[in-house]
Amino acid sequence: ASADMCVHRYTYKLLLCTLGCAVPITAARYSRSAVLTHATAAAATVAISRRAAALPPPDLLAKAPLAPQQLREQAAVLYTPPPVKGTSTPDQIGLAEHLSRSGAKFYGAYWCGFCLKQRAMFGAGGSRRLPYVECAEGGYQADAALCEARRVTGYPSWEIGGKLYSGMKSLPELQRLSGFNPAVQFPAPEPPLPPPPPPPGGFKPPEVETVSTSYTVALAKHLRSSGAVFYGAHWCRFCGLQRSLFGREAARQLPYVECAADGFGSEATRCRAAPEVRAYPSWSIGGKFYSGYLPLQELAKLSGFMPPAAPPAATPAEGLGIDFGSAPPVQRAADEGCELPSRGVDGGAAAGPGGGAAPGCK
Repeated sequence: ASADMCVHRYTYKLLLCTLGCAVPITAARYSRSAVLTHATAAAATVAISRRAAALPPPDLLAKAPLAPQQLREQAAVLYTPPPVKGTSTPDQIGLAEHLSRSGAKFYGAYWCGFCLKQRAMFGAGGSRRLPYVECAEGGYQADAALCEARRVTGYPSWEIGGKLYSGMKSLPELQRLSGFNPAVQFPAPEPPLPPPPPPPGGFKPPEVETVSTSYTVALAKHLRSSGAVFYGAHWCRFCGLQRSLFGREAARQLPYVECAADGFGSEATRCRAAPEVRAYPSWSIGGKFYSGYLPLQELAKLSGFMPPAAPPAATPAEGLGIDFGSAPPVQRAADEGCELPSRGVDGGAAAGPGGGAAPGCK
C-alpha cells in the first residue's frame, strides 16, 4: 500500500470502521450523505435521500402503505461518498470520460479520505464521470464482491489495462497509464505535507471525558477477563466514540490494542497477525471478529455478560444522530469515522482512518 491510500486486509465483514474505519487516518473530517432505502418504498418507485447518517424516522416507516412489519424493520442506511466541489476543466472531464470508455475501474470506499482527494482532482463534473466502484459494504450501490475478486487491498485503487495500481494517482499518471491524449498538459500536483513526528512513546488516544457507571465498569472488566480484544488506532474517531461509551474509568479497563505503528504502546505486529482486523474499531469476542462501533448491549450479548441490573438507555452517539438503544437494526458502516493515516501500520510509509472505516478506520 502507499502513503496515499486507505488500507485494509482480507474481506471478513466491512464495517469498517460497520461504523468503524478501515482506514486514516489522521482524524480527517468526513462529510456524510445517507441514502435511505426501503423495500416497500422502492416498489413504489419512491427514492428518499437524506443528508447525514440518520435512521429512518418512525413516522416515515409507518406511512409505508401495507408494508409488513418485517419490511419496516429492514430499512437500511446506505452511505454515499462526500460530494466534490469545484468546477471541472474540459481536460479533467475528458480524462474521466476516457477512463470510463477504456474500461478502467476506480475502486474506493465512501469513508476513504484519499478517495475523496482522488475524486477532487477531477472537479465536480469530472468526478461524476469516473468509473467508480464502491467497495464498502455499507455504501450505496456497493459491489464488494467485485473488489474482492480483483484482490483490491487498499483504497483508492485503479484497474487500467488489466493491471491493478494501488494508491492515489496524479492526473498526469492516469493520463500516461490510460493512454489519454498526450497533448493535454495537466498541472503538476502539489507535494503532500510531511506527517508530524510522533511524541516520545507515540501518540495516545484522546482522553475520555464521559463518566463511567457501575454497569460499564463491570462490562469492561468482563470483556478483559473473558479474553476479548478491542483493536483500534489513536487516530480513529469511532474508536474514541467506542471508548466514550464506557466512560473514563471503564475505558482504562478495556482490553485495548493499539494498532497504529506510531501509537503509544503500539502492538502493530499483533494486529497484522490477525487478518480479520481490516478496520477499526474491531472486536475479537469468543473467537469471532466483529468490525465496527458496537453498542454496550451488543457487546454484553456477544460476550455473555450478565449485568446485575438492566443497563441505562444508550445515548445517541455524538454527531451520528443514531440512538443505538432504541433504534431498529441498521447496516453500520465506516462513515466519516476514520480514514487511513499517511503512515502504514508497520510504522514506515504506508505500504500501499472508517472502512472503513470509515470509516472508514484502517
